[in-house]
Amino acid sequence: MKNKPPSIGWWPCGPHWLRWWDGEHWSWPCFDSDGIYAVKVYGNRADKNAKDVRWYPRPDNWPERSKT
Repeated sequence: MKNKPPSIGWWPCGPHWLRWWDGEHWSWPCFDSDGIYAVKVYGNRADKNAKDVRWYPRPDNWPERSKT
């Protein structure tokens, strides 16, 4: 999907990567194999060049609190 996601949070954006949506900007991409430090750094950086990011619904196996 290319429109804005329905809520703030982490969203899958490919087979092994995700981005944080803050309600206005996407973060830099993080890979599912990245360590906590990389996720913290890249998840806090707005990717001002990210346009038309393709995101996917959160999988059923994600924690209940993370689902919209």
